[in-house]
Amino acid sequence: MRVHESFRERLARALYQAIGIVAIPFLIGYLLWRSVRQPAYRRHWVDRFWGRSARTDRPFQSHDAPRVLWVHAVSVGETRAAAPLIFQWLERHSSHCIVLTYTTPTGAETGQQLFAQYLEGSSDPVRRGRLVQCTLPYDFSWACARFFRWARPSLGVLMETELWPNLLAQSDALTVPVVLVNARLSPRSARRLKKWRWLSRPAVMRLAGIAAQNESDLSGFRQVLSDPSSVGRASPPRLEVVGNLKFDSAISAEMMSLGETWRSLLGLTPIWLAASTREDEERDLLTAWRAHADRRGVLVIVPRHPQRFDRVARFIEEAGFRCLRRSDFSGSSAAQEDLSSCVILGDSLGEMAAYMAMADLVLMGGSLVPLGGQNPIEASAAGKPVFFGPHMFNFAQIARDLLHSGAGTEVDSYQGWFRAGSTLMDDALGLADRADLAQAFAAQHRGATMRTIDFMESVSAAAR
Repeated sequence: MRVHESFRERLARALYQAIGIVAIPFLIGYLLWRSVRQPAYRRHWVDRFWGRSARTDRPFQSHDAPRVLWVHAVSVGETRAAAPLIFQWLERHSSHCIVLTYTTPTGAETGQQLFAQYLEGSSDPVRRGRLVQCTLPYDFSWACARFFRWARPSLGVLMETELWPNLLAQSDALTVPVVLVNARLSPRSARRLKKWRWLSRPAVMRLAGIAAQNESDLSGFRQVLSDPSSVGRASPPRLEVVGNLKFDSAISAEMMSLGETWRSLLGLTPIWLAASTREDEERDLLTAWRAHADRRGVLVIVPRHPQRFDRVARFIEEAGFRCLRRSDFSGSSAAQEDLSSCVILGDSLGEMAAYMAMADLVLMGGSLVPLGGQNPIEASAAGKPVFFGPHMFNFAQIARDLLHSGAGTEVDSYQGWFRAGSTLMDDALGLADRADLAQAFAAQHRGATMRTIDFMESVSAAAR
């Protein structure tokens, strides 16, 4: 092993695993509960708790001894962020294949849509079978070891904040270099790492490299690594600022066209989009919308989690509005509705870019309540004025940069969003300027994909 754990750290990880074993019945209960609304959670339990067997179902059997890149993308957002990196890696490395792992069924569905040409069953004979998807096991040492022996990656990639002690201990024991890319570390997360340092610090130290989104994130990791009680290792992980991969996730022509189609169905009415709302904040949002004196246009709400779609539909009706669902949306239904009495519910997956393309103004969910906000990059790439509340601590640097560039606006309440948005829509030139600033902001920050690939190649070469 490259990292030598102290007795206290070994004891901490043993206790962590024991707690995980005790929690297995609760994990099973959680999966069953989630499967009520998402039946896909009933599948792949062997993968989750035991890992895949190296003796069966070997990946890439039709390829001649390929080098394997393992990418853990967690769910929908990370999968979309990883897409440019995966496409570029496969184009640059013709002999490489990819194991793509998730923890949520929605992440797997998104991967199937994005990477269909690389999956088994593709009609493309050159790309077919170069990518395999599976569920990443829970963080039990036996399951992680079985996963590594099945996948046999030459390099592992974790997205953003995925630091799992047993997973990284097994990668270290099996000499699989792992990098954390698009890495971010908020002040709150840094404090949490410090609080649980006997468990978290060996995990960070086992990384072969950290490609951070910005200097603030990198500074947080430096503090973790420079702590006087750090464990010993042959060499520290390589640290570098490469930017945010999500700036390189361009909105596809298909999504732009879909959004423009929706927009044409709704006419010239202003469209207010509340994107990725969470934790029942829709109730306060709808109350503010109902009380807004200058209620022009139509409000669109897109909840972050699909299991909440029906719940938010009830909130809309309880607030006195008619709920017009995206799943029921058509030209005839929109034309027949009195949009002033409607709120549109975005109850679809993988179409956030289309909602952004349709909207005039965008509010990032989870930012007016202390939940850390949501990523505003897609909204700025679509050229939309971006609004957010004071609780953007998960995306603090991006929020500051948006404010500094003039492309973003911070509001203190849902009423504040409606007031500021109405003022902006009364100023046609100001609205156009804000759209231009948003697009310029997104363009200025592109290029992280190629910098990340260069970083990964350098780490991989050093590990051989």
